[in-house]
Amino acid sequence: MNELSGAGAILVAYDDSPHSVAALEWAAATAALEGRPVRAVSVTDARGSASRDTDDDMHSRVEAVLAAAGVDGKFEVLAGGVESVLLDQARHAHVMVAGTRGRGRAADTLLASVSQHLARHTPCPLIVARPPANPAAARIVAGVDGSPQSIAALEFACHRASFTKEVVVALHAWKPGRVELGYDGQLPAAIGQRSGAAEALLAECIAQVRDEYPDVAIEPDAVPLAPGLALTEASAYASLVVSGSRGRGMVTGLLLGSVSQHLLTNAHCPVAVTRRQFHASPRQRLLAAASTA
Repeated sequence: MNELSGAGAILVAYDDSPHSVAALEWAAATAALEGRPVRAVSVTDARGSASRDTDDDMHSRVEAVLAAAGVDGKFEVLAGGVESVLLDQARHAHVMVAGTRGRGRAADTLLASVSQHLARHTPCPLIVARPPANPAAARIVAGVDGSPQSIAALEFACHRASFTKEVVVALHAWKPGRVELGYDGQLPAAIGQRSGAAEALLAECIAQVRDEYPDVAIEPDAVPLAPGLALTEASAYASLVVSGSRGRGMVTGLLLGSVSQHLLTNAHCPVAVTRRQFHASPRQRLLAAASTA
């Protein structure tokens, strides 16, 4: 799809800060892999608040990054509130990519405000381009709890891996709580049962995406830790960690305030937050299949 404003484009929140440059570079590399265009959008409170020279400088830098990656794209300056403009533009995007912080007085709190607001409300997956602790890492970690949102996260991870040829780790974290050893020093049978249930849940979730991504290597990993901690630790050895915006449990609607929010502020690699069932287009599946030939 070559329409720069179409559903196939990768949207980047850009303000010329080093963190937004990192987001742009991540988006450009992904666009090159998947054959997609890039739309870099800078938002101003008032159109006249930015000088023409500033706009031209940003435009030149965006063009240079896209040219280096060999992808099509464009740069736009739009007026309005940052969150509302980006959410509106995201309605037509394949994914949106943002940095961990930006320019201005509130730069250090951008992640806590704009990025987390976008993660809660954006209609497409959001990637926050956190710097990787291990740039050579070749695996994508997806948090899985059996919910539809976590299946979407696993699908997103598999879709990306179909292009990057990385291994996908389907990670299910379960917290055992306080464990009292028996008189013989052995763990109680209930712990083994919970571990077995976790492994069965992972097998069921992986089966749901296996037919669509038969050539992607998916490794199950059941970890007896709190989900936020488990995914954060795993992110230190990953190129990307993927989480659904919500999951199972009584506080399902608040999961972004716990697991996903924890990742957005603590992960050791870029973070993707998915909000809906993810499906690659038929053209994208053909491109992925062709790249394996």
